[in-house]
Amino acid sequence: MKSKSVSLLPLLVAIATWISCDRGRTQPTLGGAGNLEIEDTTESDTVLMFEDDNEGLSLEDNETEVFGDFIFAFTHNARFQASRVRFPLPSTEIDGTEDTLRSGRQFREAFQLPGNDYYTMLLGQKEQMEVFQNDSTLTEVDFQCMSLPGQTMVNYKFRRTDGRWFLHSRQHTHVNANMLDFMLFYERFVTDSLFQQESVARELAISMEDPDGEMGGIEGIIEADQWPMFRPEMPAGRFVNLYFGQAFPHPDRLYLYQCGISNGMLDIFTFRRRDGQWKLTAYEN
Repeated sequence: MKSKSVSLLPLLVAIATWISCDRGRTQPTLGGAGNLEIEDTTESDTVLMFEDDNEGLSLEDNETEVFGDFIFAFTHNARFQASRVRFPLPSTEIDGTEDTLRSGRQFREAFQLPGNDYYTMLLGQKEQMEVFQNDSTLTEVDFQCMSLPGQTMVNYKFRRTDGRWFLHSRQHTHVNANMLDFMLFYERFVTDSLFQQESVARELAISMEDPDGEMGGIEGIIEADQWPMFRPEMPAGRFVNLYFGQAFPHPDRLYLYQCGISNGMLDIFTFRRRDGQWKLTAYEN
């Protein structure tokens, strides 16, 4: 079904309602983004998600590990995690201080993962997602835990050797200069409701699927003032970004992927910079 007018507003409202209900059943709660309040990023909100000591160990049966499967086991399984950290682990703080983590306990105290079961990726092209998921030659991934208010990040560098992923270093640093312009925009986008409304394209392309397969989903155009009805919860305060060497051939266009680590959640936001101003131009889920 396609539409280029607002005459489908009642149907859009209905679809927005079932999407909201479905997210309420399947998604973890993402701190503060729904009502655009700044997330409290105190240490107590930064947790490891270990659930089951036996979960994820079957990865050893895979000849070549997919990073998405690996990182789920790494963040949910204490024993598995301990087996995939190369100790002694080099660790660098933001002031340049260097240290070495020599035990699993030291590492778990330093491993700051936001308490949400998803990660975020900034891509220059949509095709890069398929490369990330399927390229067996991929050997390095940076798991970047970003703090939006301070524009800093803790970067965990993973390398794949003989089909297995291992953590090789940890570095606390500033957000990369080539990402800073967008990240400053994004922080304001998710915390300032008026700015967000101004930063949505006048005609916003949407493509949404019915997870229950009953309504068939919708693909079409909505007006900017209808965006709050469809806006999903977006990472705010802290979020995880994965960098695997992806290029950004069109610096004025970025795709932000929000992917569930342990579920099928997938949101795709398309941002374009026009006349120096970033705008949200499309949303898919």
